[in-house]
Amino acid sequence: VKPYGRVYSYEVREEFLEIAAKNFRRMGVADYIELKKGDLTEKIEEKDVDAVILDLATPWLVVPHAYKALKGSGIFVSFSPTIDQVVKTKEALMKSGFAGIETFESLFRGIQVEKGRTRPETLMTGHTGYITIARKAII
Repeated sequence: VKPYGRVYSYEVREEFLEIAAKNFRRMGVADYIELKKGDLTEKIEEKDVDAVILDLATPWLVVPHAYKALKGSGIFVSFSPTIDQVVKTKEALMKSGFAGIETFESLFRGIQVEKGRTRPETLMTGHTGYITIARKAII
């Protein structure tokens, strides 16, 4: 995104906006992020964006708005903890005209890094969620 791009971050709750603003300032990226109070299931104000990245309970409700906001061949990404959310999201993506729809399971396995002895952790966290990716089709 740096130095010329812009990230738009939406939050429904004011207290989460304040937490996000504090975190972005602490990380030194606040100049590149515009925080907005709003509900993405109702609308996305921006147009011709490169990507829409979601981590919310009902991503399928955002799909039609994401399609309108994305530029041609723009990317849609959604993180969902349950397969039911993935199914609803994929159905909405197909209905809205997205292409190249793929879903991946996210797993977490740490790596022990030591010179000459780097290896995966013996134990791993299993399922953490699903990542669904799609591209706005150019018609």
